Amino acid sequence: MESKAVESLSFLAESSKNDVVKLLLLGIMQDSRKHARLVEALIHITEARGVGYVEDEELINGLDEYMKIEEEMAKTIDEIMKMTDRKEVKSILGQIALEEERHRQTLLELREVIGHISGVAEDALWNYLNRWANFST
Repeated sequence: MESKAVESLSFLAESSKNDVVKLLLLGIMQDSRKHARLVEALIHITEARGVGYVEDEELINGLDEYMKIEEEMAKTIDEIMKMTDRKEVKSILGQIALEEERHRQTLLELREVIGHISGVAEDALWNYLNRWANFST
């Protein structure tokens, strides 16, 4: 169902000439993709498929690399905020900065969990998922 919603919004977003409308639709599309993946993960967890094999070193290296990108994004946002006096722009950039920090915290915790993921109890996985599953746009 979420996939159909994404397809439908994709056409609207691409055909829109208004950047604000396009951004809002793209945000909803991203949330719909996230919701579909969360539902899929929940199905796997409830069917006791477990977490699956994780290639620790490769995944940790990938997370480290992505965290560097997130750090650069935070610096860029900070620089842009210093260049503008428009409160609307600063407000949106501030929200993005908060989400970037949330991403950093999520990735740090995920990185820590990966080292011992095969031994993680189901309750710990549910706690982690409930803590980091963000449903706000």
